[in-house]
Amino acid sequence: MDRPLTEHEQQIRQTGAGRGARLKASKVPGVLLSVIVVAGLIGLIAFGALPRLVQQQKLSKETHELVTQAPSVSVVVAQGAPGVEEFSLPGTTEPIQDAPIYARVNGYLRNRYANIGDIVKAGQLLADIDTPELDKQVQGAESSVEQAKAALDNSREAVSKAQADQITAAANVRKAKTDLQYYALEIERYKKLAGQGAVSMEDRDTRQQAYNGGISSLDAMQSAEKSAEAAANSAKAAVHVAQAAMDAAQAQHDQYNATRSFKKVTAPFAGIVTKRNVDAGALITSGSSSSTNTLLFEVAKTDVVRVFAYVPEQYIPYIHKGEEVFLRFQEYPGHDFTGTVSNVSGGVDPATKTLQVEIHVPNSDHKLLPGMYVQARFQAPSQVKLPIVPSTTLQTRPDGSFMYTVDGHHIVHVHKVEIGRDLGGQLEIAGGIKVGDKVIISPSDQIQDGKLVLPVLAPLAPPTVSATKAAK
Repeated sequence: MDRPLTEHEQQIRQTGAGRGARLKASKVPGVLLSVIVVAGLIGLIAFGALPRLVQQQKLSKETHELVTQAPSVSVVVAQGAPGVEEFSLPGTTEPIQDAPIYARVNGYLRNRYANIGDIVKAGQLLADIDTPELDKQVQGAESSVEQAKAALDNSREAVSKAQADQITAAANVRKAKTDLQYYALEIERYKKLAGQGAVSMEDRDTRQQAYNGGISSLDAMQSAEKSAEAAANSAKAAVHVAQAAMDAAQAQHDQYNATRSFKKVTAPFAGIVTKRNVDAGALITSGSSSSTNTLLFEVAKTDVVRVFAYVPEQYIPYIHKGEEVFLRFQEYPGHDFTGTVSNVSGGVDPATKTLQVEIHVPNSDHKLLPGMYVQARFQAPSQVKLPIVPSTTLQTRPDGSFMYTVDGHHIVHVHKVEIGRDLGGQLEIAGGIKVGDKVIISPSDQIQDGKLVLPVLAPLAPPTVSATKAAK
């Protein structure tokens, strides 16, 4: 229970209550004035801002209605070309060396020593052919050589005899000349003695007759010498004819013998047998030009394979001998093989405007087989980074090519564009739009310049270059 207050305490409480009442009474006019001032300011602000607020709300409502009523369009952002363009070209693998093997002789296949898939060495025996007709021809050629050799020997003996006869005739001529000189001296001496009467006229006439006989004998010996010389020349000519016949017979024999060496079918170089079309007993026809001739084997060297690619004209400046190329095969997905440009054609094909390039690919493990389809990927630095957009953004009209872009206020703008290159599913734009522009995909006829639209950003694949369809 509370105790009762004393008289002094009651006086103090009354004094304090009176003082508080006076203080409250003095504060009421100041607070009321502040409230009135604040209320006035709020009223003034509300009176000035309210129209603007109403107008802004109305504009926002109208804008929202326009946006919700605007057609939606798919847009992509034009991207710049990559610093290094990669373009892909199709090709087919071929062995670095390949040789179809046909028979060079007619006959029957006696034995076959190799089959498809066999790895062979250069000069290794693949098969041999039985050639009875050719063997007979070789024997006949050998007989002809022997006959020609005998005829040559006879001709040479005839030359030796003719030369001996020529020597004898020459000696007889010399003797006849000596006898004639003696007879000439005798006749001169006897003419003088007969004039002096030392000898009879009969002796003089006898010496004259001997001189005349010496002249006749010399003429005969000279004729015999000429005959012997002619016979020697004829014999020598016969030797040349016999030698020519001998050479012809020997050449024929050598030809038949060389042809017979083709009875043995050998590998022209080290490689792998990729085809085998014959078995023992098969009839073999020589040659390769006729369709009736049988391909015996085909040998390919595949430790290195080559790929021929045809580079479009705009990429020719970037193709150089020794350049690295990446190759992708369907048989080995996800794995790239590396090749090197080994040869570059010296001219552009006037029909296709492409440059033939040969690529060599190491293949020591023989994983790559001849005839495989391949995509060869080349890389070229970008000279000018032009914008690249999908080909579906292009609109073609009689007066040119156009594209539609959307600005930051969702307003459509129409641009006449210049196409740089057709990259297949993408286009390189040389003029009309720039990198970063939002370009409408497949714009409809309702989309016009200045129209408000609702853009929806579509994903865009990174810019790529496919040289399979690339063209200026």
